[in-house]
Amino acid sequence: YISHFEVRVYRDEVLFFSGIIDTSQLSFDVETGVLNITCYDKIKLFSIYADLVHYYGQTAGYLPQWILAYFIQDIEARIPIKINSYSGGFELPVMEVEGGDPLTLARVDYAKLLERPPGYGWVYTYHPSGWSEPYCGYRYDPLSGSIVYLFAHKVIVQADYSSPVTTRWQGRYLGRIVRIFNGICVDVKEHGQVSGWVEDLAQIDSDAQALIDFFVNNGVAENSLYNLSEDVSHDGREYSQEHEGGEYVEVKCSGNIMPTRIHPGNAYLTYRADTTESIRVLQAMLMMYNATILTDKTGRVILKNKDKYDAAVIDINSDDVVKFSTKRGNHENPDMNILDVLAGDAAFLKEKVRDYLVGFYDAKWSCDALIDDINKYNLELQSKIRIEGKTYAITEIERDYQKDEYKVKAWLI
Repeated sequence: YISHFEVRVYRDEVLFFSGIIDTSQLSFDVETGVLNITCYDKIKLFSIYADLVHYYGQTAGYLPQWILAYFIQDIEARIPIKINSYSGGFELPVMEVEGGDPLTLARVDYAKLLERPPGYGWVYTYHPSGWSEPYCGYRYDPLSGSIVYLFAHKVIVQADYSSPVTTRWQGRYLGRIVRIFNGICVDVKEHGQVSGWVEDLAQIDSDAQALIDFFVNNGVAENSLYNLSEDVSHDGREYSQEHEGGEYVEVKCSGNIMPTRIHPGNAYLTYRADTTESIRVLQAMLMMYNATILTDKTGRVILKNKDKYDAAVIDINSDDVVKFSTKRGNHENPDMNILDVLAGDAAFLKEKVRDYLVGFYDAKWSCDALIDDINKYNLELQSKIRIEGKTYAITEIERDYQKDEYKVKAWLI
């Protein structure tokens, strides 16, 4: 049971820990008069309140710092504990896709719209009431705060027979709405319809209107179809399209695919006030940006890049190294399903983030060290230490004030 009691711990009048008390772990030794208290840093509150949900619906999306801040805000609404946070040292990573080899985010095949049936005495042409080319391109959707690719095509096939003289028409309609969230996560809505053969052209007007209604019902005004951009730049990325005339068009993306802001949850897709578990969104944000959260001695929760270490290197005297060992290990494949909490299909994002993380962790040398004399060295998570001429970045740290020693795990850098 995590209480609403906060604790600050000092050694020689110097603060070294701030956190919260677990009252279920209290024990009192009558003989010695010693009270044993188990405490946690405030990061523990994120797992304690993993049931909290939040409505993520801001049009422009969420900066990584905001994901952390809103979770903290919701926890503070539950309990009378203040949680300060800091993200001033956090930097957005860059994950570049070269323009010469862009990602294909979606493909619209429309060759069947233009197929002509076998002749058998009939002559097939395209009636001018259809469109000679599809309307396709990009626009910014202010409702969802996303880049949207639109495709609309209307083909009217005319069939003429000479004896007896007969004319019939068939309408063929295809619509696509490709909303792009989180840089390269797509949500695709589709419309496709083929009318029967009719002898009165007006009979298929309702089918043509159904194509327009498809767009309108999904938040796209009809006039938007006729004012689209061939390509668009957004948030450090270039979105383009590649045509194979009369067959298909592909939606392409290049540049920095790591978005400045993310769109978590389903509200962007449903346009309803759907809520999402805050812990899942926090986990996805940390994985996506290869970031971590830690606390300092004042209890402040800090958002940091995993690869942004302290600038200064602390030299550890060999006489103070009680135990030391190194090993090389391959990091297990990360669980990329964590990213499924983001709006849109995260398949492309999973692939790119996974490759980045595997490259970051794979075959790293690490060390386990027991270092004497806590007062002599001011060690924290992500501190850089030099042991036996090699520099390591601390990834785990424990302090034993009774034995006056640090127990650390660190990566060779």
